Amino acid sequence: MSSATSYLNSLLKIDLTDFAETSSLSNYAGLRKAELAEKLDDHLRRNATTYSKEPSLSEYYKRLGSTSTTRSPVKRIAEKVSDIVKSDDDDGATSSHAPATARKQRRRTRLPSEDGSTDAENPVSALIKTPGKEIARRASILAGQIPLPPSPAVVTDAIDQQTKRIRTSISHAYERAGFEDYSDYARELLSSTATINLLAILIEANGLRSQIMPSKPIAEIGPISGIKDTSTRVLVPDLFQLLNMSFWAPFSLWLLTTLILPALTSYFVNLPLRQLPSHSPARRASVKSNPHVQFDPFIFNLAKGLIVYLVYASHFQLVGVYKHATIATVHASVPGGYQGMLISSGLGAAVSLYEAVLKR
Repeated sequence: MSSATSYLNSLLKIDLTDFAETSSLSNYAGLRKAELAEKLDDHLRRNATTYSKEPSLSEYYKRLGSTSTTRSPVKRIAEKVSDIVKSDDDDGATSSHAPATARKQRRRTRLPSEDGSTDAENPVSALIKTPGKEIARRASILAGQIPLPPSPAVVTDAIDQQTKRIRTSISHAYERAGFEDYSDYARELLSSTATINLLAILIEANGLRSQIMPSKPIAEIGPISGIKDTSTRVLVPDLFQLLNMSFWAPFSLWLLTTLILPALTSYFVNLPLRQLPSHSPARRASVKSNPHVQFDPFIFNLAKGLIVYLVYASHFQLVGVYKHATIATVHASVPGGYQGMLISSGLGAAVSLYEAVLKR
């Protein structure tokens, strides 16, 4: 297989199609890649004088020319070697029958310049007299000059290098985007007792909001082909409910029982404050520098669980301020009822204990 043929086989089919259009090749639409490469190679060889000046086909004709110039000397040398061997055999047979005087006379009539010119014009005769190792060395040099298609090992190395480049570029882009810093910040933010308590409060608030401030449609999006066949309504909370007591009574009760009263209890009943020095200025400075010391998360969750049980399970009316209907509304609106609030309080207390043990 010539270098030009190997070049065509290494191209994509779309490139071969472009070459076929450039060289006006006919009946190539239904051919496979190997058949198209073979037919295109034959067509370009037969029409070399017509398409050799095409810029897109310059690489093909360059390889075709290098193949012809690289291989032809080897063939010519082999032919010359066989011709010289035959001529030497003929000369030996003729000289055995001719008289000795004729041979001597013929040798005397030769001039040194003629011998030198003969040797210079026929370098193959010197090649015949060289040893077999020299011939093998020169043959290997000539074979090394012939362009060959890359081996599978070379192709594998090229693929590995390209894969490493892609992996390196992706890692550099990931570092420049700062995703690692954002993920570390998110882990640090979520790995705290305050965040866990805040998530529990947000879940309860969302359930209560859907009951005391229901959403109403303000617009409608038609069906989207290939995604959804039915129309979609755009819902927003009904903010006019803020003007009614039916919103503020349940909301204030929930806010008082799950956030305000437990926070006040954890602020005054604060066990970590006993671990600070007894001097009041140092204690105040330490509390200001560490906001987590101002509220005890364990006491907060214990107080929340106790208050939730007294109000929503035992229907304690907080000195008659709230009605049973308001208590029932909050109990029915929060996900899981008062049992869900007790579970969130227990989880918060367990996490706060675990965090305190780790700090020891």
